[in-house]
Amino acid sequence: MPDVRSNIVSWGKTLLANKSRMNYAEIRPIPLHNPPKFPVTTDCSGFVTICYYLAGAPDPNGLNYSGQGYTGTLLSHGQHITKEQALPGDVIVYGGGTGEHTALIIEAGADPVTISHGQQGDPSIVRVSQDGRTPQTYLRFNTNKLPVTVRLANRVRVAVRKKA
Repeated sequence: MPDVRSNIVSWGKTLLANKSRMNYAEIRPIPLHNPPKFPVTTDCSGFVTICYYLAGAPDPNGLNYSGQGYTGTLLSHGQHITKEQALPGDVIVYGGGTGEHTALIIEAGADPVTISHGQQGDPSIVRVSQDGRTPQTYLRFNTNKLPVTVRLANRVRVAVRKKA
C-alpha cells in the first residue's frame, strides 16, 4: 500500500494557504468533505483529522472517520515516538492528561515545524519551541492509503450519521 505521509503534509499546507477561509471552533462532528467545503470550521484535533482524511489515510482517532475525536483520542490511538523519530506527517500533542493542543508536523529536526490550528486566524506555521507547552508527546499514525472501498464506506457512514 502506498504511504500518504507527503499528502497529509500537502493537505495541511493547502488548508494553511486558505487560512482566510478557515475558522476556529471546538465543534463536532468534524467537517469531513473531499474536497473541503470552505469555509471550514474546526479545532486543532479536527484540523489534524481533516488532513489525514483528505490524504486517504486511516482515521488518526481510530474512530473510522465518524466525525468524532479530540486530542485524547489521538493520544490513545497514536504510537508514541521521540522527537528524534518524528517525520513530516506525524503529530505533536502539548499538555498533560488528554492534551491541550495538537499540531501537524511538516518539518522534522531539533525544533520541528508544525501547522497549528489553535485559535481564530489560524492555521499558522509554528515551531515547537514557539509553543512551549509541556509535556510534548510526539505521535505516529498509520499513513498507508486506505483502499478505495474502505474510503467510500467511511464516507457513506459519515453521510448517514449526518442525516440521522
